[in-house]
Amino acid sequence: MNTKILIVFIVVLVIVLVLPIVAQVIRGGANSPQVSDAELTSLKQDAVPLLNETNLVGTGWNVKTPDIPVAVTITLQPGGQAIAQVPAAFAAMARQMIGTDTIMGTWRVQGSQVIASVVYRDKTHTVVCDIVGDRLFFENTEIRRVF
Repeated sequence: MNTKILIVFIVVLVIVLVLPIVAQVIRGGANSPQVSDAELTSLKQDAVPLLNETNLVGTGWNVKTPDIPVAVTITLQPGGQAIAQVPAAFAAMARQMIGTDTIMGTWRVQGSQVIASVVYRDKTHTVVCDIVGDRLFFENTEIRRVF
């Protein structure tokens, strides 16, 4: 069998199967609906915040910010500890580029907001999400709960 044909076939197969998955991870997972300021205000008025310090423990959320090129999963741990983790597909690259694929941080609930922060290379990255019922919104975009 011609090895060049086999190599080309494998490359095409990887592109067809893996590229859509990587693109979805880079975009932050499934498309999260974005709402206008007026819609978010209306949702806030209609929904009582159902998330709090107790029932958020152990949950994980995919967050994409302008500062970070890929969506990270933030897991909210007991005692206000947060773990931001790069998707598995980018873990090796993250370890090579920044020395780690996991960054420890903090989280807290303040009124109807969840505030998560990590400090990396002397820069604080903070994500402030609005609690609307049992959903979280960051800059009018719903944050996808992963667990």
